[in-house]
Amino acid sequence: MNRHEIGLKGVCLRQAEEGDGRTLEGIAVPFNQIIDTWEGAETFDPDCRFDDVDTAKLCYQHGELIGRITNAESRDDGLHITARISDTQQGRDVVTLLRDGALDSLSVGFIPVENEVDKAGITHRRRVRLLETSVVSWPAYEAAKITGQRSAEPHENTSETGNQPSTESEETRMDKELEETLDGIKDEQRSLKAALAHAGATEKPKPMGSEYRTAGDYLQALYRGEETAVQLMHECRDLIVTGDTGNTATWIADDLRLIQMRRKVTNLLTHDTLPAKGMTMEYNVVASDTTVTDKQAKEGDTLPFGKVTFGTKSVGINTYGGYTTLSRQTIERSTTPMLNTALSALRNAYAKATETAVRNYLYSTIAAQRDAATDANKIDAPAALDAMTIDQWATLIMDAAELADDRNVSLTRLGVSKDVMGALIKLKDTGSRFFDLSGDGTDTLGDFDLTGIAGKFLRVPVQMLPKAPAGTACFIDPEAVTVWESGGPTQLSDGDPTKLTESYSVYGYLAVAASHPLGLIPVKFSTTSVK
Repeated sequence: MNRHEIGLKGVCLRQAEEGDGRTLEGIAVPFNQIIDTWEGAETFDPDCRFDDVDTAKLCYQHGELIGRITNAESRDDGLHITARISDTQQGRDVVTLLRDGALDSLSVGFIPVENEVDKAGITHRRRVRLLETSVVSWPAYEAAKITGQRSAEPHENTSETGNQPSTESEETRMDKELEETLDGIKDEQRSLKAALAHAGATEKPKPMGSEYRTAGDYLQALYRGEETAVQLMHECRDLIVTGDTGNTATWIADDLRLIQMRRKVTNLLTHDTLPAKGMTMEYNVVASDTTVTDKQAKEGDTLPFGKVTFGTKSVGINTYGGYTTLSRQTIERSTTPMLNTALSALRNAYAKATETAVRNYLYSTIAAQRDAATDANKIDAPAALDAMTIDQWATLIMDAAELADDRNVSLTRLGVSKDVMGALIKLKDTGSRFFDLSGDGTDTLGDFDLTGIAGKFLRVPVQMLPKAPAGTACFIDPEAVTVWESGGPTQLSDGDPTKLTESYSVYGYLAVAASHPLGLIPVKFSTTSVK
């Protein structure tokens, strides 16, 4: 059983002019906000269910019990609570700190009951058991507030002589009864806290692959047929797709990071996980879209009708990787740096092979859509590449933005071949413009990192597409092309991974297809110069 604590920092505090200031109001849990915890990113969904709210306690710094929660209610922005601070020495000290503004934060202790993890690796809390809410000095969340500190609600019944409300003595009596129960509850609460802390410490998940210091150590363990190493091989199967390295050993995270660094074009596109079985897969595309919207002429009139139809296409799944051979003596007796070097070479080869496959598909798809004899999906440039002026490029970008808006796609970046990038770098703007088109100052049209082969031109991100055919220029929405993949840097096998002998390999499965081809908007340059 794990115990989690999240905090909420208050930035404003209001208080009644009169009264004891022992009734506290605030947002205990904000919804739809993400924080990083030792377990990874976490957020509470608006429909999160909170169990045992009626028995949850009010504490100070997750330690001493100082009162009770009198009401809790889920609203659009979070779980709102009302709490009553008891008239104890610690309670009075907390009231004073709240009045002085020294304390303005809340934190809750809870036990997760139901969670969901999305593709980005974010844990969505769907149901938790609320143990306590604490007034604290340093919260984890910054977005919520202690919204009020006030006296008890005023009572309507007073004596005819103008005495204080008759219920005041009853309130005092209730506080004394509560105070009498505190000592017993404190012991129980301390025991529960200790048990939860111990459980959290013992059940805290270890980083994946932490049993091995390097990839070479892992390879030796896999050679020896250690069950832990074999299990790790299967657990790492889809890490290269999800990019979830939040709970992995450093050597695994470094392998994934270096593979991504070597796949500049693949990183521009949408990534998804392959099905578990089969060497072909089907994916959906929009076949037709006749949906329209229009103003209703008068009440009761029929709205315009349209329909989206979907088609299904299939794509082959290919295997990419390589293998090398080491003697049994090398695997068994060499130092791990030597094995790390061999694995690094295979990892780089895998990254290069998969990146090449994606590049070839993307470049050929752009060319086919641009050069189709009929219904070509393109934008015609008004001049040849070497004759394009700044004004013509600006108009071209506006045309692409308008077309992207019609298609409901994003004008995310402009991908270009080396010669197009060279032509952009050579462009010079003459005269004085009233508008600064670059956003970087009147003397610049953009910027470009020659080593990172990426930059910005007239506010449009530009990415050079290495080894793309001359004359390639295409506005790319990442959703236009999807790369499905599984496998990656820790998939090692010679057929039976538990009996690794002389040969081992790094391999993966990959498929790539145009899932939304209208998200690619190629530019076709003129064969003649027209200014």
